[in-house]
Amino acid sequence: MAFFRRLLPLPLGLAALFALLLLSGHASWGAESALPRNRSIAVLVRASSAQHGLTAESILIRSLLDGGFRAVDQKQLERIRQAKAAALALDGNVEAILELSRSFGFDVLLSGRAAVPAPVRNEFGLFTATADLALTACLGSSGRQIYADTTTAKEVGYTAAEAGQKALEAATRLAAKRMIDGAPAEAAPAEAKGFTVEVSGLRSFVEAHAVVESCTRAGATGARLSRFSGGVAVVAVTFPGSAQDLAQALLKTESALSLEGIDGERIRLKRS
Repeated sequence: MAFFRRLLPLPLGLAALFALLLLSGHASWGAESALPRNRSIAVLVRASSAQHGLTAESILIRSLLDGGFRAVDQKQLERIRQAKAAALALDGNVEAILELSRSFGFDVLLSGRAAVPAPVRNEFGLFTATADLALTACLGSSGRQIYADTTTAKEVGYTAAEAGQKALEAATRLAAKRMIDGAPAEAAPAEAKGFTVEVSGLRSFVEAHAVVESCTRAGATGARLSRFSGGVAVVAVTFPGSAQDLAQALLKTESALSLEGIDGERIRLKRS
């Protein structure tokens, strides 16, 4: 308030304009996280390597705590992981999510799926690895999805194991930052256009995130899962071509998909 009093010597119109710019700038300083800060969050990550899964969980939990969120500790997570419903919950089964929440008392399930394909050795004798991490957050009270994102990172190491570990850690740190800060994905190249890809006939979050991977393989410069509900995944895609080009690329990439229709920048597909 004292600051605004100091504006009074200025002409009224100029002071009002300055105050408006200040307030609007303050409102855009940062985006709000989609995760609730006053609720307990259970973090479970599935990976082909148990070590990779634990590494991703550890980074996410530490990032949540540092960001002022409440996270379930590792001992309780181990109990959750041993529950019969855990595997189904990681696949997005709503009843399993509700059961785990009731049994273990958490409010939000943050589930992840990490993939680190075999690193490639380059001409210098070093290894290059790429890691993908797909995250989904659902409310334990209803199973409703409140957040979804997919991140990718590439790193180099002296051994295949080192490169894979570094890539996974980088992808997880990026995912944590975007999740907590509400940071948007990196801007797409100017020549890329924005499209919405809707795929119906899906049975789980795993299949929904697989659509994102299919978009990337089809040549998309950016692909993020916007929502998954009622068996339909909605993916925001940037692609350097037309909607028809993207649809045909997806059909070539994933044989289980069939084209339902194209409406402007909206592409409707169905998984058989």
